[in-house]
Amino acid sequence: MLSLFARHIASHLPVLRTNVLSSSVLTASAFVATRRTFFTTRRIQLPAAVSKSASTPAKKTTKKTTKKTTATKAAPKKAKATKEAKSKPKSKAISKKTVERPPPKRVPKSEQPPSRPPNGYLLFFSRLVQDRRSDIKTATDTQDLAKEAATKWNGFTLAEKQPYYNEVEVLKKQYEEKLDEYWKSASPKTLREINARRKHDGRNKIHRPHQENHYKRPKGPFFRFIEHFRQSDDGRTIQEAGVTATGRGAVNVAREAGARWRAMSASDKAPYVEAYQKEHADWQANHPSKSASS
Repeated sequence: MLSLFARHIASHLPVLRTNVLSSSVLTASAFVATRRTFFTTRRIQLPAAVSKSASTPAKKTTKKTTKKTTATKAAPKKAKATKEAKSKPKSKAISKKTVERPPPKRVPKSEQPPSRPPNGYLLFFSRLVQDRRSDIKTATDTQDLAKEAATKWNGFTLAEKQPYYNEVEVLKKQYEEKLDEYWKSASPKTLREINARRKHDGRNKIHRPHQENHYKRPKGPFFRFIEHFRQSDDGRTIQEAGVTATGRGAVNVAREAGARWRAMSASDKAPYVEAYQKEHADWQANHPSKSASS
């Protein structure tokens, strides 16, 4: 009631009327229309202004919360990755254990092929070691004995070395006979076991000879002469000379044997030719299929 009365008085005043009207126009948007009664009046309700500063922290908080949530979500992935990384070495270790195999067993020496006979010097050295076995106590003693044996062997003449050479020839024949008997009785299983062990040790495999190799084609006259010349004094001298300007000892022996064979007459070659013809006739009788093809 008081507000209506005050407004009625102000309307009759010219100065105050203009001021009130201007203020009412300016603040018209600020007044909220309400139902007028004897107990209510107009109230001023200003709209709640949303400030930028108040809105931006909310966005930041949302971002932070989203980041935290994503981080918490990504954490189990890292845990899974670490579990997988820890589980991988175990699988590798298991695979290594499964791949590794024990080395193949050694075949007894009685089931292996016979060993080759030594040469003249090794035969002499083995005899010297047997005679002085009581003096050998350390590795240096063995080295000193080997040097002494080398100097003695180099100082021997061909006549002094000949007994050792003769014994080596006998041992070679015995070796060939034992080898033929071994291949006749050796089983394929034993041969596989021997080659598996040799492969593990880094050595070459051994192969069974062909069935007809026990009776080979006979050597020609010239090759028979080379074998005879190699066992002669001149041939041994050339071999013991070792490597020279013309080549190795074996090459020099073959070269010298060729030169002598060409200089020989037919009568000098006759013994080698007759021996070849006789063995070749026997070979043809035992191998008719091979002789027909040749």
